[in-house]
Amino acid sequence: MHSFISFVIFVSSVIWVATATDVAFTKSSNENFRSKTRKSVQKINYDNWLKDRKTFDISYKTDIPKEFDARQYFVNCANVIGDVKDQGNCASSWAVAVASAFTDRLCIATNGKFTENLSAQNLMSCGNSEKLGCDGGSAFKAWELTLDKGIVTGGNFNSNEGCQPYKNRPCDHYGDSNMTNCSNLHRTQMTICRKKCTNKNYKVKYEDNLHKTSVVYMTSWTNVTQIQQEIMTYGPVTAFMYVYENFMGYKEGVYKSTAGDLIGYHHVKLIGWGVDNDGNEYWLAINSWNSNWGDNGIFKILKGYNFCSIELLVMAGIADVS
Repeated sequence: MHSFISFVIFVSSVIWVATATDVAFTKSSNENFRSKTRKSVQKINYDNWLKDRKTFDISYKTDIPKEFDARQYFVNCANVIGDVKDQGNCASSWAVAVASAFTDRLCIATNGKFTENLSAQNLMSCGNSEKLGCDGGSAFKAWELTLDKGIVTGGNFNSNEGCQPYKNRPCDHYGDSNMTNCSNLHRTQMTICRKKCTNKNYKVKYEDNLHKTSVVYMTSWTNVTQIQQEIMTYGPVTAFMYVYENFMGYKEGVYKSTAGDLIGYHHVKLIGWGVDNDGNEYWLAINSWNSNWGDNGIFKILKGYNFCSIELLVMAGIADVS
């Protein structure tokens, strides 16, 4: 990636709580870039990130509060926005985060009339030549697919909801003995694009079920104010971040110090921000490792310092409801 990307590592006192880390999971659920293949994927996917940077929007709200939670602001879509996904034994956060954020924005744009899940599986299967399914991918390329072709609906694994439901089952991401360990499960790649509904019980035709964006973009360089305006005006956004070993065991508080190896990259959904009792400003984010991980699937991460590059590649699109 470009040389001016810096890894911000804080060594200040830890103000967040961690649990035991399942190292086996880290090998399967992050877009790990240690191998030659994934290194090249990461570099290729974001070589063109200089373009499509949004710098201004006349519709942006300008009165930014100290704290904001999209679930409380867009009340008609609270359940949609707060739904925590499970990517399973699959490095598909790039697709899951985009499908989830696009779902939120479509719900918001229709004032709560659209509440179906959009399909991460469809993004994994029908993207361009840079899609790698469960081996990582580009969230921005996924957003571009929503603009160029659109994506269909699709619920969670085994949900029987939507046109193309997710194909990888939920699993244990942090040491919950009630679930099967992620590393013990088979990956269902499904990178062959099927332009038909895989859910036989879904009666809407594939071509009639496509939902599109009218424009896609990244926010301006590490512009915290713009990211806040984007979330307040249109809804949650997709964000890229680097993952260190100690993040795997996050439980609560503001994540602001890294420890252990740099494992890989990951994509999450930003839904708001706030300030803790010690004055630490944070982003409020939803992960895709099910609600057993972290604080019911949600985490807080330091805001304003591009910590773990969380503010560098923030992406979104405007839902087309025409």
